[in-house]
Parts: sequence; structure tokens; C-alpha cells
Amino acid sequence: MSERRLVIVTGAEGAGKSTIVRALLPHTPNGARIDAEDIGDVNPLQMDDAFFGLLQRNVAALVHGFWDGGYPNVVACSFLRSHNDYRSFRALLPADILVYVINLCAAKPVRDQRRIARSKPTTKEWRDHLDATYGEDSTFEKSDADYRYIRIENDTLTVSETVARVRDAIPEIYAPADG
Repeated sequence: MSERRLVIVTGAEGAGKSTIVRALLPHTPNGARIDAEDIGDVNPLQMDDAFFGLLQRNVAALVHGFWDGGYPNVVACSFLRSHNDYRSFRALLPADILVYVINLCAAKPVRDQRRIARSKPTTKEWRDHLDATYGEDSTFEKSDADYRYIRIENDTLTVSETVARVRDAIPEIYAPADG
């Protein structure tokens, strides 16, 4: 089995994906971080299948580049909408890698508060549109998947507590978190 690992953080908008991958990187030995929101900002924004296909190909190319550059542990987020997206993305990667899917889950009022508080501009209409279109997805929780699935309810967790849960769930990458 390869020593190349990919941790994919998923969740509805406002669940904390970008925040958590940034916070995980300092704990990720020989690690790299990819936030697809940073590499997939386009104008005009069209969140359709063609765009997500392009985004997945770009993320896969970066994952390969980091692995080839000596960073075997890559943490990535914000490029999958569902398990179907994962299957098409997975086809772009070697078969012998270890994949972990962390699904961050938070209730809409919590996510709304997070989205209002962050620096990225938002409106109630945009938040409601995204929630209706890309709400919480349970399709990643499959018993026959080729990844380890970890669901984290982070409504009441701090960033540090969420990172500790991820670290505890993946001891082959992360040393157990203290307290």
C-alpha cells in the first residue's frame, strides 16, 4: 500500500471546511493543503457539472504535484458536492492511495452565523440558494466506499476541538490530540 494519503474535508457551506484544513496543516506531517475555493475562483461563477469537473481535475493535478514533491499527506476541501463527484475525482488518482473523507456537519443556524461572520461576502438569498442546492449530503456515508468515512458534528465544537477529533480519527497520519 502506498504511503500517499488524501484527507478530503466535505460539508455544506459554512460547516468549516476551509477553516479546518487551514488549522489541520500545522499538525499534518509532510503535508500540503488545497482549498479549492482558492484555486477555483472564476468570473462568471457557474457552479455546474463542467465547472466542478474542471475543479476536480485541477485539484487532482495539485495532489499529484504535492505527492511528487515529497508531501505524502494532502488535505483538501471544497471541490466535491456528492459521492458521485468523488467517484469521478477518484478516477483521477492512483488506486493504491489511502483516502479519508471527513464530513463536517453543522445546523443551518450555526452555518448561517459562521457565514455572516466571515470575511467572504454573503447574502441571505445566496445562503438559502446554496443550502437548497448543495445542502448536507449523506451520500459519502457508504459501507462499500474505498475511503474511511468520518462524520463530525461541529455545531458546538471550537476549531481546536474539531481538529482534535480529526487527529484522533486518523492516527496513522496524526498523533493523538491532547485534551
